[in-house]
Amino acid sequence: MARKMLIDGEAELVPGVEQGMNFDFDLFIIGAGSGGVRAARFSSNYGAKVGICELPFHTISSETIGGVGGTCVIRGCVPKKILVYGASYGGELEDARNYGWELSEKVDFNWKKLLQKKTDEINRLNGIYKRLLSNAGAKLFEGEGKIVGPNEVEVTQLDGTKLSYSAKHILIATGSRAQRPNIPGQVNLLVLKYYCKMILLT
Repeated sequence: MARKMLIDGEAELVPGVEQGMNFDFDLFIIGAGSGGVRAARFSSNYGAKVGICELPFHTISSETIGGVGGTCVIRGCVPKKILVYGASYGGELEDARNYGWELSEKVDFNWKKLLQKKTDEINRLNGIYKRLLSNAGAKLFEGEGKIVGPNEVEVTQLDGTKLSYSAKHILIATGSRAQRPNIPGQVNLLVLKYYCKMILLT
């Protein structure tokens, strides 16, 4: 069922859309990161028929893989914090000796175990985000979304199959990627930016 947009509390006709047209979805969202998932959940809860697509899940992103939850949850803030917290214990254990804690001379650290715990947490959060969408009634499509017309989205599934859906409204919520400026010292700038971000977030 086609719906009207609410503008300042009043129902308004959507420009450029013929009234009475039937669409597969009221809203289709390309990108299921934190922003896309929230938009899908809230829109569904208000009665809109919502479709959302995201690239298949992987802990490392590329042009062809991603995952529900997006950069922050899967490969940004959350895994970074887990690794930073894990790294901080070495110094704290050393300091503990000065506060009466008796520790053996050698404290072992298992890097593979920390990485596995990080991956386990990412998998858990990815599942939670998928359940949030399902519980809200939004339809999730795994694949690459592309706008192919004023009210049409094409989703290329994992096997290469292309599905086409019409939507009264389309939201692009794909986020962005860092760009390296073409200047001397570009790598150092990226390291500095990441270091400053860590200071701000931790």
